[in-house]
Amino acid sequence: MTDRLPTTAGFPLSGLLTTTRLLIPHLVRAVPWWPFGAAVLLAVLAQMSVLVENPLDWAVLSGLWLAAGALGAGAGFALPDAMGSTVITPVSRWVRQWLRAALVLLPAVAVWALLYIGVRQAVASHITWPAGLVILQAAVCGLLPVAAAAVGARYRETTTGALVGPAAQGVLLVGSLFFTQQASPWLMPGPTGWTAAQQVWPIALVLLLIMLLLANRESTSPAGA
Repeated sequence: MTDRLPTTAGFPLSGLLTTTRLLIPHLVRAVPWWPFGAAVLLAVLAQMSVLVENPLDWAVLSGLWLAAGALGAGAGFALPDAMGSTVITPVSRWVRQWLRAALVLLPAVAVWALLYIGVRQAVASHITWPAGLVILQAAVCGLLPVAAAAVGARYRETTTGALVGPAAQGVLLVGSLFFTQQASPWLMPGPTGWTAAQQVWPIALVLLLIMLLLANRESTSPAGA
């Protein structure tokens, strides 16, 4: 790096802001963007169901969930820091990891929000759904591969570490499909409100946030600090 990065060990606000400003351009070049680009394309293609004359509600919602999952899986590939385990840097690991996550998560959220608004307007005359639950489900679908990739990147700072995200996503998705009727977490709420299975979504979101927080914490190895 050509710019001198101040240390973040003491967490001074001015030093942290300066470090962030100097580090972002380097991270933009270091982050592999092709997985995220592929995820954006897949997220857009997943909304093709809205183009039919009378789209099915499950197809439309599945497209939104798939879009969130794809964007999250693509974002996870930004988390492995190939130099983090071999080079001693003046920037704390938690700063580097959260900046890496923010670089892809912010545009991922923006893309999904635009897709959601567009889809909702396109099918407003045919299909309605509880916005809060669908957004919560999408948040979990997107955050799951990111949190899992963060755990993988903590122990293997290569693309292999990021693959933990899509792998965990696939396993849990397949597992959730074995639950049907009222036991399915994908079922939309009825007149009586959320079912017990749907109460899992806010719990899952909190657990994933905790997982991400723990995975991005400071490393005990000298090279990761």
